[in-house]
Amino acid sequence: MLAPSLPPVSSHPSLRPATLRRGERPPGLVGHSAGFSILVRYSLQNRKSTSPGFLFPVTSPRRGLTSRGRLTPIMTGPSESAPATPHNASTRRPVAAILLVLASAALLVSYVETMLVPALPRLVTFFDGVPYTTVAWVISLYLLVGVCTLPLVTKLGDLVGKKRVLLTILAIYSIAVALAPFTPQLGAALGLSRASAIYLLIGVRGLQGVGLAMFPLALAMIGEELPPERVGPAQGIVAAMFAVGASAGLFGGAWLIQNFGWQVAYETVIPIAVLVTLLAVRALPESRHLLAARLDVPGAGLLGASLATFLLGLTLGPSWGWTQWTGAFGGSIPLGTPELLLLAGLLAVCFVLWERRTVDPMLDLKRFAERNIGLSYLAALLVGTALFTAFVGLTVLVELPVVGLGLSIFQFGELSLPTTFAMLIAAPLVGRGVSRFGPRPMVLLGSAVSVTGFLLLLVNHGTYLGIVLEAMPTFAGLVAILVSITNVIILSARKGETGIHTGMTEMFQDLGSSIGPVLVSALLATLTTTRSFVVNTARGPIVTAAVFPSATAFTWIFAAGLAMALACGAIGLLLRNYRFPVGVEEPHAAPGSAVTVPGTDPAV
Repeated sequence: MLAPSLPPVSSHPSLRPATLRRGERPPGLVGHSAGFSILVRYSLQNRKSTSPGFLFPVTSPRRGLTSRGRLTPIMTGPSESAPATPHNASTRRPVAAILLVLASAALLVSYVETMLVPALPRLVTFFDGVPYTTVAWVISLYLLVGVCTLPLVTKLGDLVGKKRVLLTILAIYSIAVALAPFTPQLGAALGLSRASAIYLLIGVRGLQGVGLAMFPLALAMIGEELPPERVGPAQGIVAAMFAVGASAGLFGGAWLIQNFGWQVAYETVIPIAVLVTLLAVRALPESRHLLAARLDVPGAGLLGASLATFLLGLTLGPSWGWTQWTGAFGGSIPLGTPELLLLAGLLAVCFVLWERRTVDPMLDLKRFAERNIGLSYLAALLVGTALFTAFVGLTVLVELPVVGLGLSIFQFGELSLPTTFAMLIAAPLVGRGVSRFGPRPMVLLGSAVSVTGFLLLLVNHGTYLGIVLEAMPTFAGLVAILVSITNVIILSARKGETGIHTGMTEMFQDLGSSIGPVLVSALLATLTTTRSFVVNTARGPIVTAAVFPSATAFTWIFAAGLAMALACGAIGLLLRNYRFPVGVEEPHAAPGSAVTVPGTDPAV
């Protein structure tokens, strides 16, 4: 079985530099995390001397991993990054402070972004009856800007320093959060009507979208600051904070909006955003590994344009029609969903062609061929899709009358509390499991747990209690997969490249988060039934009929989630596993410089 060890070759006393050939550039590491996009997103890394024992147990040094008595170090070539500054634990910031800041940032972003979901129907009324399709852009533009800027922002973190970029993103996000509740007043001062002021809010929400890059930047910083074997437990803590923030947003945000309005809900977050930014200035260290390369501006532009066009097509497809070539007009040019999707594909091809010929590519496409990196990106896409397929499907099922349970959004928030509690417990445990057994067993375990949850939802989703109990293993299992594959990506990244690779993982997950709702909408619109029901009016009760999604639609929704969870299990079988030494006293280098050992496992 493959058993990689993760101390750097150059610093571990049991390994001599002579075991590596000069100029050799073997593949990067084989290597937890998490994601967003709903009530999910998670991950992290640490150091022995300052870590609390209950979180990161300190153990005695031990020789790196072997397999059948062989010790084969593999590390990335020195030309891939700028020279690393030797690690000195006495000069580094306390790990607990770093973890506190990054977990607080995760909590802040996940709370704010889910807090606004219950407010959407109220925004229609607040802004003088603007169409719901316009209000929906309050959410859509955030995701659109966030996904499109992810690769660029995370690449900048690799080039100029992750702390510098993270602080810039935090400052922009805090300013946008502070402006959001005052957009009606700003609109009035500019002479705009209340209905037109919605576009100011949408613009501010787009500015908030850059905050989506905070998560992969945080994970990359964790990967640099903690020894590899401690990444998993720390990632689990951050993952748990995303789950807590999302649940608090749905539950607490719904209560604030229902009782005090959406503006007050936003205003309560302003001092927290400022505080997290100030703490980050003091507590976070700057990156020790910078990539010696230039920013690939054309590549960033092509990738961002491709993502923007693709997400725009997904967003407008339900209203324009998926086969309508003339959904709207750009001047005198007809524009429809098929054109947008075809343009996205064309831009993606141009991006690939450019990246293959440029000297300093935005993304080294050759690394997609490495088993652990390519499979982890695919798993992130599947998990993101499964998460939002389950989330949106359950939301409709719980709130839809007649064929569903007909409950309120506040009651749906109550339903999310047990699920959050399950993820709060599962994420750190999975992180410790990654540290003890490696990520591959945790991917398989997460897949098995999630498959169980989807199976239960498939056969029984007619009661509130049943949905509460069945959602717990469904989401906890998906979080376990995210935590594990993010660990794989962080440990597989070369020095100075953790930012772009965690950013790409987040990008694939968010693409899945965009595909999931579209899949659910298509199934709900296609599989329908006509139902009669009684409506109480001023003239007395009357019987009427309407078209609703059928029970078969929800069956197919959960079956789709089941298939994706099974696919993640199959990916887990193909991953190369890592095993970490019990403890290593020596300093640790950045991810990508760890030792991996080919084993006899057939999956290797």
